[in-house]
Amino acid sequence: MMEKIVFALITVMIIFLLPPLLDGISRKVKAKIQYRVGASIFQTYYDLQSLLNMEPILPTERLAFRIAPYIAFASALAAALLLPFGSFVPVAFTGDFFVFLYVLAMFSVAMMIAGFSVNNSYTNAGANREMMLILSIEPVLGVAIGVFALNAHSLSIGGIPLNITFTPSLILAYVLLAYAVYVEGGFIPFDIAEAETEILEGPLCEYSGRLLGMFKWAMLIKRLALLWLFVSFLVLPIMKNIIDITTFTGGLATLAVQLIVLFIIYSIIAIIEASNARLRIDQAIRQNTRVFLAGLVVLLIAALGW
Repeated sequence: MMEKIVFALITVMIIFLLPPLLDGISRKVKAKIQYRVGASIFQTYYDLQSLLNMEPILPTERLAFRIAPYIAFASALAAALLLPFGSFVPVAFTGDFFVFLYVLAMFSVAMMIAGFSVNNSYTNAGANREMMLILSIEPVLGVAIGVFALNAHSLSIGGIPLNITFTPSLILAYVLLAYAVYVEGGFIPFDIAEAETEILEGPLCEYSGRLLGMFKWAMLIKRLALLWLFVSFLVLPIMKNIIDITTFTGGLATLAVQLIVLFIIYSIIAIIEASNARLRIDQAIRQNTRVFLAGLVVLLIAALGW
């Protein structure tokens, strides 16, 4: 019982407190690459604290505008709680990978609600971009996880990485998953819906104060959830062959490796972001469509047992 409490506390700290730190590290890495001093790695904490302590200015009385940030935050949190942290899965049940896809889609729905609930050309453009992007990348994520599920004969996110066997289709599924996670996370060059320099943060440009802070925090948690999914599928199959991850010490060791890999991947993403320019929405959709078609081929290969 005590072990579960310890893992639960660590999980809560990771989900709520780690995302701003990762963002701060990413900003620092990008600053170094661009020969700038950059802000402190704790700057994102300061930004969120400042926003959450400010009263928002409401451009509309529509309820949808006010509840959208909370829907986004709840969706991102729900997605994170479905993932394995070491040997501990906060919320686990058969078929939970369907719920994972569903709550991630709800985050994008909240972004669209935010953009369409005010009469602003920038927010409407951002909401339209979010809708087109999510419709083109969500199937890729579903196919990637589907290949893993088919390989592991499991519909549980916590059970999939513990039961997979490495095949050619699984290697390709890792590539698909990495791509889908990157695009779904809204990293450059796929930050098309917000596009600060073009449409003033798109769906969020009318938000301020506490509501904007909730949206920003939710986005960071969503990115953590997506990357943690990839890290878990990468680390757990290896660690289960090295140690008994079901024990307390084994679970902690696995969690530590997950964190190390997460920091490494986040740093690599920062380098990619600093080296690329934003894509146009039509370019992103064409690329996502090609990747989805390739994913269907991978799914067919997996169905044949390869």
